[in-house]
This record gives sequence, structure tokens and C-alpha cells, in this order.
Amino acid sequence: MSQTTKPWVIGNWKMNLDRRAAEILAREIADDPSCRAKIKVGLAPPFPYLDRVAEILGHGPVALLGQDLHPEARGAYTGSVSGPMLRDMGVTHVLVGHSERRRLHGEDDNMIRRKISAAVEAGLTPVVCVGEDLAQRESQQAMTTITTQLEAALAADGWPGQGETLVAYEPVWAIGTDRVAGREQIIEIHAGIRRLLPGHARILYGGSVSPDTAGPLAREKEIDGLLVGSASLTATTFLAIVKATTPA
Repeated sequence: MSQTTKPWVIGNWKMNLDRRAAEILAREIADDPSCRAKIKVGLAPPFPYLDRVAEILGHGPVALLGQDLHPEARGAYTGSVSGPMLRDMGVTHVLVGHSERRRLHGEDDNMIRRKISAAVEAGLTPVVCVGEDLAQRESQQAMTTITTQLEAALAADGWPGQGETLVAYEPVWAIGTDRVAGREQIIEIHAGIRRLLPGHARILYGGSVSPDTAGPLAREKEIDGLLVGSASLTATTFLAIVKATTPA
């Protein structure tokens, strides 16, 4: 992790929690002093709770993220949410290309490129997710796969710009499992990603992060933060990750 920039810790709540639980979790995180210094913290709640979580976060230091967006700004797209809608609700960043969107919703690299362009057009900072599945890892195609994903992303209009550029590496085979990517695997991929991006880009790691793994990961110079899934659903666990990631 760079000594001159604050690391990111982003909690992706996915399709979890009810409204009351989301309110309580957001308030516990927003009120904790560990989220206020030497670190950047963001929360990506389910769409129905964005408005309420935005109220709780207010103008404090914790950023509000969308979990996804539609590539069009408006139109007859039932069930979809656009970039301008997210921006109107106080969202500043949005996840794009998460492995679950690619795998479960069939989103290909071209769709991801369009979504990145839509995010930039709406004034949102995309957090571009890339990563390989187990078959690609075992066939030595991990970096080839990620390079293809990033080349498509780099073709998006306006990305990366001069402002904040965020990419999250997700080893798909490690998400939600007991499998853990090895340190050398992670560093190798992060270094490969960095070679494809401008110098100011920040690269986060998102493979089954826990309080025990957060500290060692954050101390690696190639890792600029963490994208946290299930461990972000309880304040105690998420805040432990935040504290472990915060520079001394």
C-alpha cells in the first residue's frame, strides 16, 4: 500500500439485510471514529435502502456506493437503475463488472465497458471489478483473462480520467468460499494490473476478506484497499477490518 494515499475499505452488502438492519449497521459504521482518519470507507447497500443509508451517512466521511447501474440513463428498462438516479440519491461511486453480475447475469466485457462509460457520464466513480474463475486459474490463464477484461474497460469513454481510478481484483474462485488466494498469487496479479493502468490508479483486493487477513493484505505495497463481502454485514467484523487496514 502506498504511504501517501489512504487505503479504501468498501463493504458490499449484496442482496442482504432488511431495512431496519441496514439502518442499524450503517449508523454503527458511520458513528465509529475508526472510519474518520487515515482511511476511506464506503458502503454499497441494496438499492431499496440507498436513500435511508444516505440520510444516515449524511455529509460524513463514509462514501455511498451503488452495487450496479444500467448502461442507459433512462428508458423502458424494467427493474433497472441508472447512473443519474444513483447520483440523485447521493451515491458517489458504483461497482461495475462484479463477478456475480458477469456470472449470474451474463454481463460480458462489452456490457461492462458501456456501464463504465455510463457511470463516468453520470459523474460517478466506477469501481471496476476484474478476476478469473477456477478453471482459468488452473489453466494458467488468470492474467490473460484479466488483461482482456481491463482492455475492454480501458475502451470506455472517459475512463480512466485524471481523477480517482479504482479497480478491484476478485479471484472468483475465492469469493464466498474457504479457498484463499496465496500472497504470491495476489501480488502477481495486482502488479500485472498496475502495469496496464495509469500511475494514479488504486487497486483493491476482494477475495473473502476477513479481520485476520485484512492486516497482512493491507501491508502489501501493491494492495490499495479491500472490497469486503459477507464480512461487511456485521459492524464488529467490518470495523475490525477497517482498523486492521488503517495505516499505523
